[in-house]
Amino acid sequence: MSTQVHRRRRRAPRRRGAAPHWLAQLPYLLVLSGVGAGLTLCAFNYFRKGSGLMAAALLIGALARLLLPESQLGPLAVRSRSVDCWTLVILGEMVAFVSLSIPPMNKTGLVLAGAFGVLIALTAAARGIRLLLAGRRSAGGPPPGNGPRV
Repeated sequence: MSTQVHRRRRRAPRRRGAAPHWLAQLPYLLVLSGVGAGLTLCAFNYFRKGSGLMAAALLIGALARLLLPESQLGPLAVRSRSVDCWTLVILGEMVAFVSLSIPPMNKTGLVLAGAFGVLIALTAAARGIRLLLAGRRSAGGPPPGNGPRV
């Protein structure tokens, strides 16, 4: 006769005032549902509205990643905070730029598309300069006083 032991999985006690587990998935689900709804609108020939909704969802995701703590983000927190925010902002701006630059375009759409294009170019230039300066600092060798011990 075999005896089977059923062990219950122990859970860490929750702190007082801690948010429920499902609440951590909410920002991710908002971004995911916004992108899904935007794709659905694009499939029904509402390209501008759909891509605008996708851009808004990505930018809201960047804002949530910037403001909320790690414990409330769920799968939205993948890498470091700055990498996640920059990725979501750049993707959101690129989608908005494409949605505003598709013809037929009026003057307002052209101005907004140009503004997004300039913002993306400035962001890319700032990142490039930052990486260039970081490379120069590291190429200078070890800092003084950290030489080999004798």
